Amino acid sequence: MADKVKKATLYRIKQIEIAEAEYYQSLINTLDRIEREVVATASRLPLTDGKLVELQSAIAIRPQIKAILEREYLKWSDTVVREGFNKQAKRIEKAFKLIGNIPPEFQELTKGDLALIQNLKQQYFTQFKDVSNTFTRNLADKVYQNTLIGSEFSVLEKELRQTINGIYASSDDPEIIRLITYINRNQNSDKAEVQAKVDKSVQKLQSKFARDRIGNNMKRYAGQILNDSLRDFDATLNFNKSQDAGLTYVKYYGDVIPTTRTICRNVINGVYDRRKGGLFTVDEVRRLWASQSWSGKKSGDPLIVRGGYNCRHQWSYVNPDWYDSKGELII
Repeated sequence: MADKVKKATLYRIKQIEIAEAEYYQSLINTLDRIEREVVATASRLPLTDGKLVELQSAIAIRPQIKAILEREYLKWSDTVVREGFNKQAKRIEKAFKLIGNIPPEFQELTKGDLALIQNLKQQYFTQFKDVSNTFTRNLADKVYQNTLIGSEFSVLEKELRQTINGIYASSDDPEIIRLITYINRNQNSDKAEVQAKVDKSVQKLQSKFARDRIGNNMKRYAGQILNDSLRDFDATLNFNKSQDAGLTYVKYYGDVIPTTRTICRNVINGVYDRRKGGLFTVDEVRRLWASQSWSGKKSGDPLIVRGGYNCRHQWSYVNPDWYDSKGELII
């Protein structure tokens, strides 16, 4: 008998991965536009002998930077939250209908679900907006600080580009463009051989072209929120619908890849199993997570944050009566 729970869960996970890839590509395009516009705006600052000199103009650039980020980045964020969350909510509803064997009223999105969805949209849009506010301030500070010490414009330009896109800042060099394009397209791949090529491309950028890896950049933070918001939204809505339906047991699903954390690998491989089929109660999961620590552990309910930052696994909620003594699904 086909495992309907597994099928429904892997469907949800796959659709999240597809959505993330699409939104990440549009994020790259958005940040590239922001980088071009911010640099173009800064290039109009007064110079004396090629150096920044006028503090009043440096201060006045902040609202211009703010307008660029709000027009480009917040528009992208709104699309993720409105379109992305709505589509995933429908996929959760579809998964519940596929599994069946729970009261029909819980197989569809209820008024309570819709209220929760709206609250989650506001919550995650606020997180995206915090990134916009933070980097508006950071970029404006770069302009002011470089003007204060009389830097050449080329120094400011590099700092602005790296603050937005880090190692992936724009360049006119064809080989750099080729490497950056490959990294952008493949850095979220779950294939070990592709990740190895991504790492090699990054190393080449750093060594041959001396392009520093700048960790505190807008792309990194926006990409992190994109990843976590889609998955945490799915986990939160799924959790609440399951609680309403009286499902208090869970199974952990998702692929094991080279970068999978040990905690996730162990749960999937049955290291912590207390019963056949890898079923845990909600309380057992919380006790297990609380008793251990690992790199990338994220604060919050483990039923929502799962394995931590960038975790690609999901819990599915089940009834132990659906399984036989061998842990096989019988519904």
